[in-house]
Amino acid sequence: MMLAFFYSCTPFLAYSQQLRGQLSGWGNVQQSENNDFWFGSGVRYLPEYAKDFTGNAPYTKDVELSANLYGNYNTQFDSGAVDLKPYRLWARYATHKFESRVGLQKINFGPARLLRSLMWFDRLDPRDPLQLTEGVYALRLRYDFENLSSIWLWGIYGEDETKGLEFVPSKEGSPELGGRYQHPVGSGEMAVSYHLRSVLGEYLTNFSMRGPHVAENRIALDGIWDVGVGLWFETAIIHAEYRNEAYRWQSFQTVGIDYTLPWGNGLHVLAEHMLVTISDKVFDMDKDNQTSGLMASYPIGWLDQVALYSIYNWEAEMAYHYLSWQRTYNRWILHASLFGRTGDAIGGFLKQPVITAGKFGLQLMVIFNH
Repeated sequence: MMLAFFYSCTPFLAYSQQLRGQLSGWGNVQQSENNDFWFGSGVRYLPEYAKDFTGNAPYTKDVELSANLYGNYNTQFDSGAVDLKPYRLWARYATHKFESRVGLQKINFGPARLLRSLMWFDRLDPRDPLQLTEGVYALRLRYDFENLSSIWLWGIYGEDETKGLEFVPSKEGSPELGGRYQHPVGSGEMAVSYHLRSVLGEYLTNFSMRGPHVAENRIALDGIWDVGVGLWFETAIIHAEYRNEAYRWQSFQTVGIDYTLPWGNGLHVLAEHMLVTISDKVFDMDKDNQTSGLMASYPIGWLDQVALYSIYNWEAEMAYHYLSWQRTYNRWILHASLFGRTGDAIGGFLKQPVITAGKFGLQLMVIFNH
């Protein structure tokens, strides 16, 4: 239905129009928890229309409409699925210092790459060659000051599905409000962020609430600097007045460092460490869960790049490794990956995507951009 709508719009896209799309297909084999091997395959198409209404005006006014059409099948459950849903649907008005965007869009921020304490509204995965993430229906405003600082304000339509690191969805139809202020500090910048939403009690099957819904407050501080090496941190605190006091406070803290070693074409190495606590008090170190991550990437010539991702959870004693090779042409991308895990799988905030959730596996992907 949405694709038919897009194509019906074609005659009206009179100038500065862009019809783009991305077609991808993949096949993978995985070893399940009971050591059986199963096969999976899938195809995805992301058609996109974009139109710029700016003309010669001293501002930018444009729209973007895209859909996510995909199907998959796996032999583990002898089942498959086909689905079509909107992917992006937004309109933007921007000047040299100000930008407003309304509609289904991606909102993400924070310097961390692997273990993101500020993954509030997206689920970007560094392993995903498509870099897909579902958007949120929102109005987002941003203003850039002369001193290179900036302020963001947003209002999000609450939906009964979790996003980012959430483990409880919002109250359907309720407004979520927040903002962010970034300011230069030395050779980098720091930022403070805040977000308020309503959590609906009926979804908390393991919790009891003071009322039908409760307010959840988030506040965060993050910073990034270039001091020869890249250094950054993210700290986020989340509070809600659950009757079960053991879940009232959540804290997420990430520190990271990266550097490009002058070996050959340049070996880029990145390391992050994340500490998560969920307790009746903030920063309860007696109930911490710690995870370390390492990423290394190396370009082989102009077309090829190899990358390694390793994550280790100290409490579960679980190690996860992901090795990939990618060749990039003008329109085509070939991507192959090996992944494996030692120890028991962990869920919750550090859950692996289903497509790479087995004990061991291999995936091949072909991507075409037009």
